[in-house]
Amino acid sequence: MASDPQARWARWLRRVRRRRTACNLYEEARKPRKTQYTPVYYQRLRKQIAGRALVGLGLLVGGSHVITHLGYFQVLPSAGWQDLVMGYPMAGVLVVAGVVLLSS
Repeated sequence: MASDPQARWARWLRRVRRRRTACNLYEEARKPRKTQYTPVYYQRLRKQIAGRALVGLGLLVGGSHVITHLGYFQVLPSAGWQDLVMGYPMAGVLVVAGVVLLSS
């Protein structure tokens, strides 16, 4: 029976069909799928990321200002410039801008 041409042909055909099916399933898996997210969702996500970054930066500036006033940390040579650049007002502006972005 093993040398029966019809049986060999059937085995070969089954093998080819399995290979084609597997290849087709592989191609289907590789196709890019349409995303379910809308442009409005991505816009809101960008706003949230920017807002969180601004709040984090504001907290970092405020914390570094506290450490500066304790005398452990000096970035700029003049204390006046350091107060203007790294002061509580700048930290407050950053935090408020971040909260505004998060709330919109």
